[in-house]
Amino acid sequence: MRTVVVGTNPRAGAIAAALGVPAAETAPAQADLVVVCVEEYARIPPLPDGADIVNLTSGTSGQAAGAANLFTGRYLDGALMAHPEHVGRPETVLVYSGSPEVFARNESQLARLGSATYLGPDAGTASLYDAAMLNFAWATLAGYLQTAALLTSAGVAARAFTPMLNEWLRTTVADVIDDYAGQIDAGSYPGEEEWLELDEPLMRDLITVTEQRGMDAALPKVVQALTARGIAAGRGAESFASLVEVIRGGGPGPIDRPATA
Repeated sequence: MRTVVVGTNPRAGAIAAALGVPAAETAPAQADLVVVCVEEYARIPPLPDGADIVNLTSGTSGQAAGAANLFTGRYLDGALMAHPEHVGRPETVLVYSGSPEVFARNESQLARLGSATYLGPDAGTASLYDAAMLNFAWATLAGYLQTAALLTSAGVAARAFTPMLNEWLRTTVADVIDDYAGQIDAGSYPGEEEWLELDEPLMRDLITVTEQRGMDAALPKVVQALTARGIAAGRGAESFASLVEVIRGGGPGPIDRPATA
């Protein structure tokens, strides 16, 4: 099987290195598997007829669906949720959706990039996961930067408190997320340990502390405003997880299948 990576950016280079194949701006006509990783969909060059296409270019679900229609029956969309230096590690998260046959034929190759999770035949699913997990990453990292600004303003080095923060994320915060997942799927948000009317005054305290130190409080104000909307909607006695209903804004509710289905 002849495999080629199309793309000349650092991510494409890392993918090519992990697969032990060349990276180029175009794919030769005789290629059997073409892994595409360019900056945007508009930069995807013409690809050879008959080759399996695995597209790791970031984009929208609609763009992925359009590509699947263009390469009918031989297209697999993917999302690489890592920096180039993480490519090739077993724990690196990659998700795929689209042609099950393409995934099955190339799973052993894809496993060389990291964990290879197949999400189903809808080509747009991987892109949706990518967007959702980037949302989680940016929100989490923005929270870290807010924390860093507060603590470094008191003379605490970021490297001094970050190990404690990472341990807290691995234990307490991870447990809370698992608990919230069950609440969200059930559509029930019992305020047994914390509830919105308990949380909201603490958020106002955080805003006050931030502003007293002359810092930007836009991020905690967003969270406080969202919480206030939840309280105004009658969810004051429910857990913080109930804010998913405010965010949904009347959109899809709880799913009727297991989260892993």
